[in-house]
Amino acid sequence: MSLTGPADVLTSEIHSLPTGSDADASGGLVDRVADLSGKLFELGSRADADNRFPDSSIRLLIDAGVARAPLPRSAGGDELDPRELARLVTTVSAADPGLGLVVAMHVVHSRRVFADVSVSPTLADAAAAIVGGSGFVSSLVSENRSIAPARGGAVRARAIPTNGGWLLRTRKKYATGISALSHAVVAATIDGENTLSHFLTPIDAATTRIEKTWDVIGLRTSGSDDIIFEDTFVPTDAQLPTDLVSQSSPWWSVVLAGLYRGIAEGAFRLITDGGLPTQADGAAPVDIPRVRGHVGEAALSLLTVRSLVDSAAERFATGELSPAESATVKLAAHRSATEVVDRVGRAFGTASVWQTHPWQRYFRDLRVGSHNSPSEDTTIDQLAREVLSSDPRTP
Repeated sequence: MSLTGPADVLTSEIHSLPTGSDADASGGLVDRVADLSGKLFELGSRADADNRFPDSSIRLLIDAGVARAPLPRSAGGDELDPRELARLVTTVSAADPGLGLVVAMHVVHSRRVFADVSVSPTLADAAAAIVGGSGFVSSLVSENRSIAPARGGAVRARAIPTNGGWLLRTRKKYATGISALSHAVVAATIDGENTLSHFLTPIDAATTRIEKTWDVIGLRTSGSDDIIFEDTFVPTDAQLPTDLVSQSSPWWSVVLAGLYRGIAEGAFRLITDGGLPTQADGAAPVDIPRVRGHVGEAALSLLTVRSLVDSAAERFATGELSPAESATVKLAAHRSATEVVDRVGRAFGTASVWQTHPWQRYFRDLRVGSHNSPSEDTTIDQLAREVLSSDPRTP
């Protein structure tokens, strides 16, 4: 399958950037990644079929400048505007949704963790390594297959005091893109304390071990395996201030909405690339009312996704987006993206469900993506509370 060509609906939409020097810089990066889309798609398809991580794709993205893009200029990064970072996630996700999730987590966490590298030499050194191409960064919290920490799942990881710092001893699950990470923010409780702390930790081959446990139906190329920390040393200044790791910011949900948009764009691209088959009687897809109906509905839902994500990214950049609104955008974008992908599958008909058809991967990956936090019930409840807080009867 090709993701480039004259009917390039995907890239024409993604590259509608604001004017100005920042837009020019980010547009250059998005252009470079878009040029890699065909290669990323092919590498991701093979990796998905073999249930392995697309290591070659990671190197392509790092060489293109993706790892350094969200880091602030004070840390040596490019400090791209949030709107362009959301488009970057969309561009990668359209080619390989699992890889898009890896980039999304890097964009979410690196933009916060490295906001002020003057906090400690460990922060500054890690940022310099990532800018230099060492890998990505993410956050590792979960230790249970179900019941995420956000829903009350236990975090039993311990940080054991030692001379000059701590030794981390734990197994973390759902370590998204762990094979691509050079550093991770690891949640653990210091022995003798009750509150959870977070440590910026190198993925050190000598004291960490990755177990290939990621055997799932979708987002297979995210490589969210288990990692075991076996007394991994972190220095005292690797403990991060709470405000650098908080997930209360609307940024998290905006980026995930960009991921879902990318999946919808990629699936829709299967149609605009001329992938719909000609009928046995020679009729083109445009001549078949049933096909037109599904394509029209897919296009309508895609316009909704685009509007949701663009508006949310714009409002976040200008400081006008609340956490409740952002979470709602993430939920609404997923729902509309699901409609896009479903309608594309219906337009192709039975052929779409074959394992060799590219559509089924977008379908699986988007379905698995519905489990990304914040969850649907939490989002709806938070939005309702925000709406009802203006009720005059509210104490």
